[in-house]
Amino acid sequence: MIKHYYFFAKWRPKDVKFLNGLRLEKEIKEGACSFSVEEGDTYHEIINHFKEKESLFRSTKPKGYNTTMSHVSFSKKELDEAKYYNLVGTGIPKGYPQPKDEYKDIVFSSECGAYRVNRKQIAPFRINKPKWAKNQVNFSLEWEWDCMFFKKEFYEEVLKPLGIKHWEVLDHSTGKPLDDTVQLNIPIAKSKLLIENSAYDVYSPEQSCGKKQYSQQHLDFFPPFEEEFNFHICYTQEEFYSGFKRIVLSKALCDVLVKHKVIKYDSAHIIPMKSI
Repeated sequence: MIKHYYFFAKWRPKDVKFLNGLRLEKEIKEGACSFSVEEGDTYHEIINHFKEKESLFRSTKPKGYNTTMSHVSFSKKELDEAKYYNLVGTGIPKGYPQPKDEYKDIVFSSECGAYRVNRKQIAPFRINKPKWAKNQVNFSLEWEWDCMFFKKEFYEEVLKPLGIKHWEVLDHSTGKPLDDTVQLNIPIAKSKLLIENSAYDVYSPEQSCGKKQYSQQHLDFFPPFEEEFNFHICYTQEEFYSGFKRIVLSKALCDVLVKHKVIKYDSAHIIPMKSI
């Protein structure tokens, strides 16, 4: 696993000279500017450079200097050895749920009004009829990126035989089911995650009716389930920032989606689940 770090400051001329001498992926300019670098020799050189002892007449760090871990990436070996994955993306957004102002009250029930707390889907989405690009088989919706939509033909031929269920999707203009689009009916996991004391155990209860909303960042292997159970796809019981649940895939389903070019086999699309 490789850790990636984010740096920000209002860089001074001497800082710019030092940083650009390291041949980073982007040119650093004077003033407010940020960049990312993976953990390694360059990262440690930057850290050591800006932690030199300061004095009354000498400021080592520029104004606003800050560094935080931004994300992690995984090797092919680490991806290959995983049994399950957290799916990072659910397809390029294509339009919005309809009607925009009322769809949440129609499609979902929630235990906390407008907040995404223990909400459940109770009705199909209504959307404007999508225009499928050539070879495209899936997409997501703006505002609802943890919901997965597929071309019906692809679902019937590839996903339905795996036992994955679906929701109909309604044409907003007619109220009738679309003949070319379905939404995956993703079940909730039968087990909680071993999330306590992990890198994901960060939350803001004051923003979510008292329920924990865990970190959206990917700062480690995804935490494993407390108990094993058989599945190809599921939502986590836990909710993450803004109330979104995480989608977890089996290796078999991951391989299918990679084969059909729905996702790529890299850390931008899948995060391996930690083995117990």
